[in-house]
Amino acid sequence: MIPVRVRRRERRPWRRLGIRLPRLRGTDLARESALSVLRHPGRSLVTVIGTILGAAAYVSTLGLGATMSGQVSSAFDARRATEVLVQPEDPALDPSWATGAPQRLERLNGVVRAGRRITTGELPVRRTIDTSEQGALVPVIGADANALRVIAPSLTHGRLFDDFQDSHRAPVVLLSTPVAGELGVSRIGIAVFIDGRPFTVMGIYHNVARRDEAMAAVIVPYFAGEVLAATGTSGPPALDVLIETWPGAAQTIGRQAALAIRPEAPEDLRAIAPPDPRTLRREIEGDLTRSTMFLSLVALVIGTVSIGNAATAAIATRAPEIGLRRAVGARRHHIFLQLVAETSTLGALGGTTGALLGVLTVSTVSLVNGWVPTIDLRSTLVASAASTAAGLLAGLLPASRAVRIAPVQALQR
Repeated sequence: MIPVRVRRRERRPWRRLGIRLPRLRGTDLARESALSVLRHPGRSLVTVIGTILGAAAYVSTLGLGATMSGQVSSAFDARRATEVLVQPEDPALDPSWATGAPQRLERLNGVVRAGRRITTGELPVRRTIDTSEQGALVPVIGADANALRVIAPSLTHGRLFDDFQDSHRAPVVLLSTPVAGELGVSRIGIAVFIDGRPFTVMGIYHNVARRDEAMAAVIVPYFAGEVLAATGTSGPPALDVLIETWPGAAQTIGRQAALAIRPEAPEDLRAIAPPDPRTLRREIEGDLTRSTMFLSLVALVIGTVSIGNAATAAIATRAPEIGLRRAVGARRHHIFLQLVAETSTLGALGGTTGALLGVLTVSTVSLVNGWVPTIDLRSTLVASAASTAAGLLAGLLPASRAVRIAPVQALQR
């Protein structure tokens, strides 16, 4: 035991002499790092511009993605999200499949209403019966009262037709604003001729809640659409069923519609339902995140290289300081820790500034668009931590070079 004690004392001879080795306290390290960074604030800001941009891009990307996905949840067009379209897989399928379809569909839980629609090809629409007059070539939509309610035109003049006009075969028509403007029609109660047949303008609409194709067409009762499709020369008509559902039921009704209409052969029909808003939210957030995450990473790498270059360049100018510190007792690992702490402080400063800039960006964009900003505080912490880690990595190589400087050589510079 005695020889071991002697060897231990020989390894630490300063203990016998009562010499206390210098220590670098955490508070001293933090103070020295802050003073070094704040000594030249302009240079420090330019050095960390890359980390600022990287952190800002990261926080704003996630924040805008979450905010926009929230808007899809709250501002997604509810009426478009409650629509299901049923059409035959084969256009030549016997049209009798749609005869009792609305009644069968309305028995399903979640269906508000369902109606038949028949769409012809482009037919001539004129103000007079004179075929030499230049009119408009537009598709004609024949819709029963329920299908018209599903389309839900927003009227400028007049009113919508209902079951009465369809059952009594009243020759009435609804014109979209573009078609009415092309025909020179500005009021209701006048006649127009569709493929040579007279119709009274019952209403003019400027927008539709569903089925945007109605804005480039005219709408007539279902029976009139059948007649025009049978006598017209614009090709075979398209027959389908429009369904309005309760919010959240469109996907379920889309899976049940074909079986409810044609239980003997549901594969003959195809039901088209809108995308699930939750899926759409995830897609928007994922696409936005992927498209800008790469830019965030590139900016962070640029910031890391910038901090590393600045620290390397500073070694030459700070060589006398390093030599003086070594001469008065600073040890190698003290120098190493101080330089790494300085670069880490620069990274943390850039990350924090960038995170705040990202939060400000999300808040500003949300304020301009009238959105409710959604910001995950964890993303700001991650951005700051990543920037700090980048600063730490950037300082490893310059710090390892600095500790190799001999004190005498450094003082002679």
